Amino acid sequence: MSFNFGDGADVGIVFNDGAADAVISAADSADQVLRGEGGFLDGTMDHAVEDFKGGYAQLFTQACAIRADDRARLAGVLAALAEDVRQAKLKAQEEKSRLKKLTAWRQRADIREQHFQTFQSVASDPMPMEWPVAAPTISAVFSARDRARFAGGAGGATSSADPGKLREFVAQSRASSNILDAELGRVRSAWSGFTASCSWVNMGIVTVVSGFEQLLMQNAADAAWLEQIAAAFETAGSGSMVDTMLNSALIQYAPAGQVGLNDVGALNADQLKAWLAAPANKDRLQGLLSQPGLDPVVIAKWWAGLGQTVAGRTIKPGASQKLLIEALPGVIGNLNGVTATARNEANRIRLFTEQERINAELARTPESLFTSTGRSIQNPHWIQLQTQQKALDGIGQALVNAGASGEAALLGFDLTHGPPKAQVSAGNPDTADNVTYAVSGMLITPQSGFNDWATNAANLQKRQSRNDPGKSFAVVAWINYEPPTVPTVNSGDAARAGADRFVADLQGFNAVREGLGNRTPETLNVLAHSYGTTVTSNALAAADLRVASFTMLGSAGIEKEIRNTGDLHVPAGQVYATHAAGDGLAQMGRFLRQDPRLESFGAKVFSSEEATIDGTQYHGTTEHNTLVHENGGNGYGYLNKDTTALYEAALTTTGNGDRILPGARPVSPPAGFAGR
Repeated sequence: MSFNFGDGADVGIVFNDGAADAVISAADSADQVLRGEGGFLDGTMDHAVEDFKGGYAQLFTQACAIRADDRARLAGVLAALAEDVRQAKLKAQEEKSRLKKLTAWRQRADIREQHFQTFQSVASDPMPMEWPVAAPTISAVFSARDRARFAGGAGGATSSADPGKLREFVAQSRASSNILDAELGRVRSAWSGFTASCSWVNMGIVTVVSGFEQLLMQNAADAAWLEQIAAAFETAGSGSMVDTMLNSALIQYAPAGQVGLNDVGALNADQLKAWLAAPANKDRLQGLLSQPGLDPVVIAKWWAGLGQTVAGRTIKPGASQKLLIEALPGVIGNLNGVTATARNEANRIRLFTEQERINAELARTPESLFTSTGRSIQNPHWIQLQTQQKALDGIGQALVNAGASGEAALLGFDLTHGPPKAQVSAGNPDTADNVTYAVSGMLITPQSGFNDWATNAANLQKRQSRNDPGKSFAVVAWINYEPPTVPTVNSGDAARAGADRFVADLQGFNAVREGLGNRTPETLNVLAHSYGTTVTSNALAAADLRVASFTMLGSAGIEKEIRNTGDLHVPAGQVYATHAAGDGLAQMGRFLRQDPRLESFGAKVFSSEEATIDGTQYHGTTEHNTLVHENGGNGYGYLNKDTTALYEAALTTTGNGDRILPGARPVSPPAGFAGR
């Protein structure tokens, strides 16, 4: 009779006692050193906090408490690891002994089988335990906690410290960390050897080595942080300083959501450059500046606080402002409360980069797509890119046209939130004595008609300057809203949405000029054409924008809820309206709205017809458009050069409305007009 005892392949287990002993020794040693660190540091910590007061002192105390708790936890994990490895070593020895006995027994059994020994021989040599000793599972979980190192806040709280005592703690902390780093090296090396030569043991979750590394990294970060605090006090030359100054020196430690604009504003240019170098910080600032409902007065104060040079009619952005212009041109270029000068610089950067981006994207975007049935259709993305490209080309040409007689500024453009929008200025809105916002009407967009509207702005500015050469003027060609089309011109939706945007932009203008100290009651004026009069009248009725005058050309009508000029927050007698006899389109928009020339509305009506003024012949407006290109002299828009309407508008927008031609009269309501 024979017995099957297996193939005799058991050759032992992979468990190196020496490697286990190395882990036990390293873990026990690190455990003891960690438990002794408290006594090593406590004296210098107590010494440091004697004169350390304020928000950053509280953070230091919290950091020391976290450090003490973490090292105690780590010491406990290391002690447990050493004990687990000891037990694993015993289990491994037990398994090795079992395997050794089992192997020897199998050898004897083989001999017995070869010699046909009796059952009595087998009974006298029983088989050792066949079931293996269960391999233990070793886990050692530890992770160090983060420590707060940024107090934040915009108040006037102060902190005080003795920088010498802080540096004493730093030196002691680094000496301790050097000792611990050596212990970490032993643990890391021992554990690496153990995992390579003790694979019999089941490995659970083991993060003790990486956690040990994290602890030392946190300690090192604390030391660097305290050095920066000490240096800040030394630079200030005082044992006390406001927390905002410390915030600016330590802003790199600020977590997401804790940095405010005041914290950024407190940075000098070098600090800001270093902070912006981290993409996460740039994203953080973009989020702060893109929040809805930002107060332009707050932004204007913050922006000016970054540093700029104002000399006469020139504003030069400072180093910190330039960093933000270059880092976030799309945000700064459209941010109300930022100077027109800075916005222009930002938007010109973005205009160039957007043109490059869209041209490159167009080059790799197919014009057509194929449906599942094989039918070719135009690619919607290609259409969008084409629209954006035309808008950018239109904006570029508008800048050229606006600057035909001098300076031009790109005050903003938007390609992503609905249809493209933009605004350019002929002249500098930051410094001009007189600024007119000119708002266009139906169908005028950056990709179609904006260049002509910019020409209108330049024409008006030039005419204003001729009337009063002792002053400076700026005219903003504003199409920062989605205008209606012919089918929707009688709807008020676009006008209401546009009015909200117009209010925001004029509030931004006012905030900048107030901040610069060059805002007067006569500074800001509004001119609008066609549906633009519906937009602007809604805006002027909704908010007191401190507008000196309001001029309407070929109005598409004023909402009946606006009873008269008294609802517009414009000084009495400074609301003007005109409608050329040859304009046959404006009344289309007045189907459900009132004509601002109605006597009951109260606007001063002026002529747009051919006239001789001071011996000079001026052309009459012959159609609804504001600009008619050369066509043999057979037609003129409201704002063509040498038209009566342009001459008169240059008077009404500059406080000279008393000089408009006499003779124009308010109109009577049309038959069946229901009034208000």
